[in-house]
Amino acid sequence: MKLELSKQQKAALSSYGRSVLGAVLAVAATGNYAADDLLKAAIAAALPPLLRWANPNDPAFGRVKKKKSRRP
Repeated sequence: MKLELSKQQKAALSSYGRSVLGAVLAVAATGNYAADDLLKAAIAAALPPLLRWANPNDPAFGRVKKKKSRRP
């Protein structure tokens, strides 16, 4: 079974990956290595990519306003 991702899905996943890395490193940098806190940081890292996906003015992740065709 091969999983094929679109360019937009790859962009969203890489954005989430960067967010996870930053959030987990920020928690770890405080000296907190508790697994549940690191997991909370990884879950919270989903928020920025989700906000971009929900924004119809941000074409990066594929949720854009569809242009209505005008009929004469």
